Amino acid sequence: MEKKFAIGIPAEIRIIKNLERNSVNNNEVAGVIKHGGVSVLIPTRSPELMEQYIDLIDGLLLPGGPDVAPRFYGEEPVPELGDTDSLLDQSSIELAKLAVEHQKPIFAICRGIQVVNVALGGTLYQDMASQRNKPVLQHYQKAPMDQGTHTISVTPDSYLAKIIGHDETIYVNSHHHEAVKAISPELKISALAKDGIIEGVESADDLIVGVQWHPEAMYQTDEKQDALFADFMKRVEKFAEAD
Repeated sequence: MEKKFAIGIPAEIRIIKNLERNSVNNNEVAGVIKHGGVSVLIPTRSPELMEQYIDLIDGLLLPGGPDVAPRFYGEEPVPELGDTDSLLDQSSIELAKLAVEHQKPIFAICRGIQVVNVALGGTLYQDMASQRNKPVLQHYQKAPMDQGTHTISVTPDSYLAKIIGHDETIYVNSHHHEAVKAISPELKISALAKDGIIEGVESADDLIVGVQWHPEAMYQTDEKQDALFADFMKRVEKFAEAD
């Protein structure tokens, strides 16, 4: 039987019918399965246990979700900050640090790009519209999430460009009001929106690929978004073989 690589996904706590449930986005799970992986749901109520989970997985998918609490990058909350969950933040940040330490590839989506940036020493805009000195595009789109609404410019010599290209106009979907502000010294920018908001980050060793949009909502009909999941699993296999 062909080896299936295990992909850890931090689970968000959601209240359903008055019960707390560990929840992950099924589209992210489906994207991993399509390209030969299996998903491992990681409960996030006990950040101190994250070191136990890292040995169970071959790669880490950091999903979308609520805002990241500014305490984790040394700031106080502004009025426009949305819902936060410090236990989810602690667990996700610890997983990101451990994944880097143990050379487990990371695919970071929306909130995930913010988590990995904070984990590696970067900061965030808690709210782009109120904290930037110039106007921003509509990053919290009103169109269905399986449709791209604004364009990005991909850095030509980036790893991201090898996955999705850079020569043609690329539309992405958008569902956020936080964004990367000061980028971690361990990351580099791989894509920008036309208003200057960072849309992609990556590490020099290809261990980390992060995008600010939601490819899991578009991969079924968009080859470029599907390529992000395919590449993630290829990176997982490459780093696993090198271990």
